[in-house]
This record gives sequence, C-alpha cells and structure tokens, in this order.
Amino acid sequence: MTSLEHNKPATEDATHTSVDARVETLLDRTEVLINAAIGQNTASGCDETLLTPMVEMLSALRAEVVAQGRQLEEMSERSHAMARAQAEAIVHSAEIIDELELTRQRLSNARAAAEQAAQDTQRLADTIFERTHDAVLVFNQQVCIACNDNAIRLLDCQRQSIIGEWPNMLMTATNDAGECQDQELKHLCARAAELGLTSIEVRLWKRAEYSFWAEVTMSAFDMQDSGHVLMVVRDITARKQFESELRRHRDFLNNIINAVPDQISVKAPDRSLVVANDAFCRAHGIGRDAIVGLELDAILPPTLAQHLGAIEDELLATGHCKTTEHEVNLPDGARAIVSVKRSLFEDGTSGERYIVSTSRDITEDRLREDQLRLLASVFNGASEGVAILSNDGRIREANPAFLAMSEPGGRSPIGRHLTDALQFDIGAIDDVLGQVAGGYSWSGKAGIHGNEGDRSYWVSLSPSSDSDEQPSRIIALVSDITELESTQARLRQQALFDNLTGLPNRRFYRDHLQRLIVEGTANGYGVTVCFIDLDDFKHVNDSAGHSSGDCLLQAIGHRLQEVLGPDVCVARFGGDEFALLLSDRHHPFDQLTYVLEDLLVSFREPFDLHDTEALIGLSIGVTRFPDHASDADTLMSNADIAMYAAKSAGKNRVRVFTPEMQDGVTMRHQVQTKLRRALADGDIRLWFQPKVCARTQMSVGCEALVRWQTKEGKFIPPSEFIPVAEQTGLIVMLGELVFQLAAEQACEWARQGIDPYIAVNISPHQLRHPRFTDQLQATLDSTGARAEWFELEITEHAMMDDVDHAIQVIEELAFLGFHVAIDDFGTGYSSLSYLKCFKIHTLKIDLSFVRDVTHDRPSTAIVRSIVSLGAGLGLTVVAEGVETPEQATLLAELGCNVLQGYHIGKPMAPDNYVKWLESHEQATCPVGAPRN
Repeated sequence: MTSLEHNKPATEDATHTSVDARVETLLDRTEVLINAAIGQNTASGCDETLLTPMVEMLSALRAEVVAQGRQLEEMSERSHAMARAQAEAIVHSAEIIDELELTRQRLSNARAAAEQAAQDTQRLADTIFERTHDAVLVFNQQVCIACNDNAIRLLDCQRQSIIGEWPNMLMTATNDAGECQDQELKHLCARAAELGLTSIEVRLWKRAEYSFWAEVTMSAFDMQDSGHVLMVVRDITARKQFESELRRHRDFLNNIINAVPDQISVKAPDRSLVVANDAFCRAHGIGRDAIVGLELDAILPPTLAQHLGAIEDELLATGHCKTTEHEVNLPDGARAIVSVKRSLFEDGTSGERYIVSTSRDITEDRLREDQLRLLASVFNGASEGVAILSNDGRIREANPAFLAMSEPGGRSPIGRHLTDALQFDIGAIDDVLGQVAGGYSWSGKAGIHGNEGDRSYWVSLSPSSDSDEQPSRIIALVSDITELESTQARLRQQALFDNLTGLPNRRFYRDHLQRLIVEGTANGYGVTVCFIDLDDFKHVNDSAGHSSGDCLLQAIGHRLQEVLGPDVCVARFGGDEFALLLSDRHHPFDQLTYVLEDLLVSFREPFDLHDTEALIGLSIGVTRFPDHASDADTLMSNADIAMYAAKSAGKNRVRVFTPEMQDGVTMRHQVQTKLRRALADGDIRLWFQPKVCARTQMSVGCEALVRWQTKEGKFIPPSEFIPVAEQTGLIVMLGELVFQLAAEQACEWARQGIDPYIAVNISPHQLRHPRFTDQLQATLDSTGARAEWFELEITEHAMMDDVDHAIQVIEELAFLGFHVAIDDFGTGYSSLSYLKCFKIHTLKIDLSFVRDVTHDRPSTAIVRSIVSLGAGLGLTVVAEGVETPEQATLLAELGCNVLQGYHIGKPMAPDNYVKWLESHEQATCPVGAPRN
C-alpha cells in the first residue's frame, strides 16, 4: 500500500455505514406499520383513521428514504472523485520521487564539481599569489599573516621577518615631498573595510641609499568570521620614470609653444578649444584653465565669430590651409590686426580632425609698411637730395631732388661715384667714405664749380647697417645752401657790423676785446678801451634831418678810421656812440694822449652836409687793461663812466677812468631809487603806437611803450631809466608792471568792443627769469585777459644769448597761447638753423634797415631777404620806424605785412589811441594774430 492509500479519508466508510443503518431502521419501521395495518384491518376492518397516519408516516418515510438515497448518490460520486484524485496523486507522487532522485544525483555531481572547482581555484589562487610579479601580503589586525615570494624579494628580507609584523619595521614609506607615509598606510589598512578598494603611491626605502616607487593597493575581505586586508605592492619605478619623462617632454613642448610669440590654438571637431598657448590667452584676456572647452562665440564678437566659423567650415570641407587677416579688440581696448593661418590635423588613432590656428599680431608690420610708404613718399618728395650709396661711394638709388642736382642733360647718376655725379670738391673723399663705412657719420660743405657760377652744398653722410648691424650702405643728404650762405653772410654782417657805417658793432667789439685781453695776458701787454660820444649830434640830427644825420655818422666813422689807421679797431655801438680799441703792441699807453689829441684836432674840421656844415666834438672816456679791470664788461663799463665824465666836464675832451668816477654810478643809483618808488607809486604809464596792415592800411594792433611821468607831470625819457633798470635788475619788476597795465588796458578795450592785440617788449632779464611764464599766467588769471591778445617781442640778441633756454621759454609761451615776435631782427647774429627751432609768429625788421630802404641797395636787399625768409617760414613781417610815405609804399611792394612808425602814428595815450582807431578801420583778424 502506498502512502496515499494510508492517507485515504475514513469519512467515506462512515457515511456508508450510517446510511445502511438508517435504511435498516426504516425497513423495520415499515414492517411494523404494515403488520399493524394488517392487524387493524383484520380486527376492525379498514379504518381510515388508522391508515391516514400510517400513510403519512410512509410518505414521510418515503421522502426521507429518497433524500437519503440522493445523499447516498452524492456521497458515492464524491467517493469516486476522491478515488480518481487519489490515483492521480499516486501517479504524480511517483513522478516527484523520480525527479527527486534525479535532483539528488545532480546535486551529488555538482558537489563533486564544486569540490573540484574549489581545488582548481585554490591552485589558481596559489599560483597567482606566488607567481604574480607584485608583492602580496595578507593582514589580520594590521599584522601580516601571509606573503608571497615576491614580497620577500621586493622587501629584501626573510619570510619570518615579514610574518607577524607591519612592513614599516622593514622599510620606510615617503611621498613626493619626502614626508613619512607609514601612518597613512596603517590608517588605510585599518579602514580598508570602510573605504573599499584603495591605493596609494609611495616611495619605499629599503636602505638609506636605495628606494623604489610602489603602488600599494588594499582591499578588505572576510575569512573564518574575521576581517582581513589584502595588500598588493607593485614596483612602479619604471612607470614613474616614464611619467616623469613624459611630463618633462610635455612641459618642454608646452614651454616651446608658450615661448612662441604667435597665438597658437587647437580646436576639437566640435569647435571647442582643447589647447591654447599663453600668447593666445593673453590676447583674449582669459586664463589657461578657463579657456579649454570654450567656443569662438564665448571669446569673440558674434560677427567675427560667425565669419571665422565660416572660414573653418570651408577648411573642414576642402582641407586646404588658409591665411586670413582680421581686426580685433585687445583686452586693453586697443585695436590690432591679426594674421591667422589655419590647418587640419588628423589624429592617427581616433581619426578625428582638429583645427590648428596660428595667429600673429601684424599691427607693427602694417605700421612699418605704412612708415615705409611714408618714408618713400618723403624720400621722393623731399626738397633735399637723398641718395643711397655703396660703401665705395657709388650711387645705388637717388630721389628726384638729387637727380635734379646732377649734371643737367647728363646721364643718370645711378652707378656713378658721388663726386663724379655731382662734381663735388670734397677733397679726400676716399678717407671720408672709409670713415663712414666704418660706422661714423660725416658732414661738411662741398662746392660745385660750374659754368653758371659756383654753388655750395651741405653734404651729410651716414652709415646704414644691415640685419647683422654691419654698415652696408651710406645715406647721403645733399642740400643746396648757396642762398642760405648768402643770407647768413648778410646777417653775419648785420650781426657784427653797423649797417649805417660798416664799422664793427658792440658785439664784434666786445669779442675782439676779449681776444686782446687773452693775448695781452699771455704776452704781457695792455689794451686800451675808448668810448666816444658825439657832442651836439642830436642838435644836428634834429635840425638837418635824419638823412643828414646818417650821412654825418658815416663821415665820422670814415674820419676816425682815416686818422687812427688800420691798427685801431673803430666801432659804432648805435646812435652817436663810437668806440676805439688799441693794443699796446701798436699804440703804447704812454703815447695814447698824443693819439687822442690828434683825433680831437682832426674833428675841428667841419663836416660837409650838402648845403651846410656841421662841427662835431668828441667826449672820450678811456680805461685800460690791466690797470683798471681784467674783464671786457668791466672795462667797457669803466670806459662808459669815463665818457660820461668827459661829457660832464664840458665835452670835446678826454677823460681816463678813475675810481672817483663812480659818482656817476651813484647818480644811476639815484635813478634806480626813484624808479623803484615810481613803480610802487603808480607813476609808470603805457602809451600805444599803432600798427597797420601794409596792404589795406587797416589797424592790426599796437605796441605798448613805457612812460615815466613824475608827480609834477614831467616825463622822464625811457633812454634815461631803462638802461638803469637793466643794469640794476629793476627791469624785471618794470616788465611785470608793463604787462599788468597792458592786460588791464586790453580788458578795458575788450569791454568797449575793441579787439585788442598789443605788442609788449620783453627784456633779456625777464626771459632769463625762472618764473617768467608763471608770472604772465598769474597776470592773465588776475585780470581776465587772454594770452592771444598779446604779442611778446624778444630781441634777437636775447634769444641767441642762451638758445636752449630761449627755445624752452618760447615753447611755454606758445603753449599758453601767446604770440612771439623777434624784435630788431637783422641786428643780431642768429643762425638760420636755430630760427626754425623757435615757435615764433613774427619777424620785426630793425628800424635801421627801414630807414635806408628807399635809397640804400644793401638795406633794400636785406629787407627783401627778411621778408622772403618770413614768408618761407610762414611768419608775419613787421617793419618799425616807418617815417615816410615812400618807405611805406616800398615796404608794401616788398611784401612786408605790417607797418609801424611815425608815418603811421606816434605813441599816444590810451584815450588818444581810441580816437585814432575811430578814424581807422580795425581788421577783424589782425595780420600775425590768428584768433583761436
């Protein structure tokens, strides 16, 4: 019997037994009823009252029997169903038993395979543990419990020295900085289970002299219910060396890229930046770390970025390198021109293409090109001849001006020698060329002797070096200075000699005196200085006229030279003052009395002045070197004092300087004292002499002239107090007051609607004053006057006394807005090369030339030259001392711009000047006074 049979439910038998019992009971009761019914029928007949209950009982019994039958059928059906289920369960149980047997067999086979795999795994683990190139150590509780042979080899010790220890007992671990890492390794080992797989790179020191780099990897695992740590130590010394070498090469390449001044950038296929050198980062104002990954839109204006993107699209499509130029904004706000060359680089591994861009700032190149074009324009347009020579003097290239200087109608000078092309008379030209080829510059004068006359040229030769800084060419500048020399000769004559008499002037006299003093000091002889003042000359000049006065001065100069002879220097200082200079070599001092007496006697002879005669006396002051002084200025001052003493003594006599003559100095001191008081008391006045346009006769301004009017109403002539002011230094204070008064008057006229333009004289002392321009500006600020209302007149002598200082001061005046004029032009000795350095507006011709312009050809030529010079320099030319209509007409014809003098108007008080203006139209923009 199966287990299912043993498990058959007992309910089915119990049910059948119950049903059978109930059937038996029912049959018994039926039989009783039947018997009872039969007995009744027999006894009493068939009584329905008895049968009815019996029928009912039978019906009830029948219904119960039917119900019990149905229940029995149902129970039978369930019994059959249960029997079928039991049979099926028995079959299924058999199948399960077979499957379990098969599973058991499989489990047995799997257990055997697992045992074999475990053995294989153990053998594999043992193989890996022992045969791996790494050192493997197993730790429990930070104590080594196992290690492989490589650990013994790598740590260079016995196994028993490792087991039971922590490795720092065998060696020391450090990092790159040399700091001990033993505690860090212990910490990682202790927290291996928490940290998971961790690794660290350290330098392990077996001995003090030997170490190696190791990568230590730790991982935690459980074994026999205990936590263990597996440590793998790998020798990475070779890798570290390779990485170090790789970093060195990378740094080397980065340094090379960053050393390149051009901008280098590399863009990935997605157009993002992957590499950029320092030059690129600086140009765009972005750090190296921040620039990687950026695109063009992030660092360039949208329009430019779009344009460059289109260029890169074309590069990717065609693969052709392309160079373009762009104008960009620099981080500092400046604009730059950049040349960009783009090329493709294809990665041999990934096949990706990268855009490599090299950008170069070519702004300076463009500027140099512009400069070269400008220089070429200057070279071709220069009025001076410019030629490029080989070191042996042969012409390689020349500008049009130089070609024009070469022989007219001759062959081209290219290829010919410099002296052959221009017929220069330079002398030892080969020595000069050798000197220049050696790196030195040379300049000098060269002459050309031609059929059309001699001409002078100024030649400058300068070396030009090649890229190796070696002289390879010579630059020749050639200027025609013929006219300049002629003008300079005339100006030199004017500077050193009196224009009226042709005698040396004060400057020549003083220079000659200084030379004689030097010679006398060296040779032991004396020098005599004589100053002469003409007695009563003013009376003759006023009565006979200036023209007769000039003739008289010329005759006096001639007589002085005639009487004294060639060994005596006769000079004229101006006006009626003459001077003599005698050396003891020719005229010993003990014979001087006789010489001067003869001179006085000769002047007893009257001078013929056309229809009249003039008798002139001489007041002569004498002083001597070295008896009275040892320097030129003191000697001249002493002679002047002695001359005034002679004049004071009754005229027409000679006086030798004595210390007592200092009384004259005292007198000048008195003038100084009174002048100082007059400056403080307001006794100084300004009068104004008008100036007009030579062409239109319209008013173009005036010149302020100082006047000293005492409390009593007496006017003291400027000739009496201005020299004293200059000698005592009061001229600075006087000049400041004059400008103050002029500024106040200019403001007053401006309020009246008069356009002021006033010329103010500046003394040499003022020009040398350290706060001269500051004082002028202070006056403008205090009065409200404007600098462009004034023209400051500075004498030629004052400018040339200290050229560098004069240039500086005049530049400051021009910066403030003043106009500057050179006064008494032509009487000093100024080089034309300096004239262009001064920021001046006006040249004022000295009245000595203007006076003779109508009848003296040299004076006319000088005036014409000055006017031409002024026109060439863009300057206004003013003629002062115009006294006749003929002078005014000729000066206008010669091209003079502005006229001033008694013919135009005498100096007058401010009110009278305003009245004068009412009858003369005022120019809206006076000549020489451009309005800002």
